[in-house]
Amino acid sequence: MPVLAEIRAPDRAVPRYCPDRSFPAYRYVPGLHPHPLRDPVGHSYQPQTRRIRHAPWEASAWRTLVDWLFGVDLFNAFFFWEAHESWEGLWAAQPRRSAVAVFLQGLIQIAAALLKIHLGSPAAAATLSHHGLSKVSASAASNSSLLGLDLRATITHFTHYFRPLSQRTLPPLDASVPPLVLAGWPHA
Repeated sequence: MPVLAEIRAPDRAVPRYCPDRSFPAYRYVPGLHPHPLRDPVGHSYQPQTRRIRHAPWEASAWRTLVDWLFGVDLFNAFFFWEAHESWEGLWAAQPRRSAVAVFLQGLIQIAAALLKIHLGSPAAAATLSHHGLSKVSASAASNSSLLGLDLRATITHFTHYFRPLSQRTLPPLDASVPPLVLAGWPHA
């Protein structure tokens, strides 16, 4: 069993899409850190708050969708659990079988797979990455891009990155993790 450790993000040049929002105090690793939402010392703890479903939103407005943009920033900075949290409310506000909901669920599973890689769990990472890529691929069947992300390129990059999992080998959690780069962004 691997020793629990901090997630270290590599230095790499990726754009920030929501630079006005600060990153959390730590990258959540189950068993190492306090749960961000449930523990009073968690980085996002707020007493007596209920989860509020995100307001209805349109995929075409992705450039102004703060939870999407900040989730991409979190993902690119290796805050995998936090990216999942940022995207979950958006996912819940969409019709379950819509291409954008399936796509978001796929990215959430890819983020979870990366956390499982860090935790040293190749079987869980393989299952999550397979399901995540399958969902992104299903969305790509009817959309070349969603929320500014080129789906075919994303599938290609992550398929290559996750390939060692088919041999029960963990890929490195380093700069080889594909970043999410949004097309047409002024700063990209």
